[in-house]
Amino acid sequence: MASQAIHSTLQKANQKLVTQYDTNQPDVSAVQEALNRDVLPLLTIELGLQDIDIAWVTEWLNDKESIFRLLRRHNFTRSFALEEIRPILIWRLHVLRPALRATHAKLLHCLPPPIADPLGRPIVLVKISSVQGFGMNLKDAVLQEVELLRLHLRHLRDIHTNERFPLQYIVLVDLQGVSIQKFVGPSSCRIQLSPSKFRKTFEFFSWLFTDVMPRYPGMLAAVFVLNYSWVHSGVWSAAKRALPSSAISRVFFPSRDQLLDYCSPATLPAEYGGSLPTLDQIEDALRSEYQTPRYPFAFSAAPGSVSSSSRSTDTKVLQGPSIKRCPSSVFLPPTSPLNPFFGYPVVASSSSPHTIRHVRRRKRDLVRTLAVLWWQKWGPRCAIGLVSLLILLVLTAPPAELKRVAISRLRRLLKR
Repeated sequence: MASQAIHSTLQKANQKLVTQYDTNQPDVSAVQEALNRDVLPLLTIELGLQDIDIAWVTEWLNDKESIFRLLRRHNFTRSFALEEIRPILIWRLHVLRPALRATHAKLLHCLPPPIADPLGRPIVLVKISSVQGFGMNLKDAVLQEVELLRLHLRHLRDIHTNERFPLQYIVLVDLQGVSIQKFVGPSSCRIQLSPSKFRKTFEFFSWLFTDVMPRYPGMLAAVFVLNYSWVHSGVWSAAKRALPSSAISRVFFPSRDQLLDYCSPATLPAEYGGSLPTLDQIEDALRSEYQTPRYPFAFSAAPGSVSSSSRSTDTKVLQGPSIKRCPSSVFLPPTSPLNPFFGYPVVASSSSPHTIRHVRRRKRDLVRTLAVLWWQKWGPRCAIGLVSLLILLVLTAPPAELKRVAISRLRRLLKR
């Protein structure tokens, strides 16, 4: 019964997702057009992007599914999605791209097509026991794997041009062999999480769910946690603090029989009760399609291996383009009379027309703009009215009062 409930829940969510994807294609196209027409030229001017940088950015901008997921995250409100995409582009250039150039051992293993769950979605496996030994390079490895997941979904879309293609993954998280000592304190007090280990675990999950997943929204349909027991409850409670409720509802803890009931033995490796070979004998779909000329600028490593020492000395190479202004670009103040979009910052260039800079529009900016407009219209009249009122008060004041005021001001001058 539990497997049927899981199947019913995931099927309803998948039907809703497919309907949203088909219905909102005009919005996706409109956002892509605005990105290529407005945002990309402005970003090129601001960051001084080269042709290879523009090509790398354009690949993501032309990924319809990624744009759709961001639109869906903002309830298909175009303006909100456009405001978020610009910082994502900068993040991809300055954070993601350097991480992709380094070489890391793999974290994920995606079963190759046509292996999929009952709803046609690829199955990804991750063994937590292999993740524990990554240390300081874990975050860069995670970034590389998540980008590979995005590229694999795009590849599946390209090869299924005339039929339905998957929009999400099913992830199997295997806790077998996880060393609880990584997360607990000394043997005498293993009932509780060590404060330092708890903090590091919480910080990693916070980084994953606040910095990474919002930039790759909606890629995971469900997460099946395998070989879960009470000894893992502390780590799960730490993860739940960083997870939104919508994500928690997509996490399941099936037994082996329930997993086989949902996925069927023909789609699972032998170590999970399936009829496929063991996982190490199955091709990894994430690493079989992307060493091609299509994405040479995304995953091309530097000559030789990138070590931790060379990474610190070659930061200029790995950090992407530096932020520099093109001499031909001029920033117009929001309230400049020359600004055709009064109230918003604009870049003027000799080679391109004025373009709205897509930044977060704060309430104080709106109040400031309205105050400037009000003063431009009513300010002179208010000034004349205040001067007239002051003159009237002076003329109508009693002579004794005027004399007292004059004497008090004279005394102040003498004291100085």
